[in-house]
Amino acid sequence: MSDFERLCVRVPKVYDWVTRQVDKDFNFMGTRGLDDLEFTCNGTPDADPCAFLEPGEDFIVNAIPTDQDGNQIDLDDIDCTEVGNRRNVYVEELGIELQAVKLKVQGYFVIELYMEDDLNNPFCVSTPIPFCVFEKFLLCAPEGTDIECHIFDLFGTGVVCCNNGEFLDLAFTLTICQSVQVEADVKVEVEGKICQPREDIIEPIVDRLCPDIAFPPQCPEIFPPKNC
Repeated sequence: MSDFERLCVRVPKVYDWVTRQVDKDFNFMGTRGLDDLEFTCNGTPDADPCAFLEPGEDFIVNAIPTDQDGNQIDLDDIDCTEVGNRRNVYVEELGIELQAVKLKVQGYFVIELYMEDDLNNPFCVSTPIPFCVFEKFLLCAPEGTDIECHIFDLFGTGVVCCNNGEFLDLAFTLTICQSVQVEADVKVEVEGKICQPREDIIEPIVDRLCPDIAFPPQCPEIFPPKNC
């Protein structure tokens, strides 16, 4: 007699799943740009970072997510919400009707400048900088489903331009890595395996910087048992 029984469980069913990299460019120019950044460098507030560089030196530029007070936050705390109404769109090449979904990602980040000989401690830290990104997705998102948006990585790259020890410009790109799932609670009896997100069917990303989503490894040598 089998030890197993048929079970009915309620689970969130994933109707669709995509990931997308979003790059938002910032350009902080001249005195006004420096005022907007409000760098604190080596404990000195309202500092010009270029004044601390020796000839031939440069900064490594990074960014971290924060609240409006500049306190670092978890990626899960970044606001990502659906806005507006969904619209049905027939995708002729796939022969299927999908839904146009609009998402807004909003929050704050600070720019960190590191000296090349000390990559563990930021030498300059900016004031919190607000950002807001609006994105459109084509998803299988019929009525009754919910959109679960998760930011699984956020970082920045850029360069500080100086002239004779004075700030000229900071060209900066904020990279936001989004995971967007369409879900609804259903009652099912299933056997399954781990899946991965499909390719985004909008515009392809040329320079993909977002890491792949990975799951913890299993131990197939011991589980599931071979006598199941």
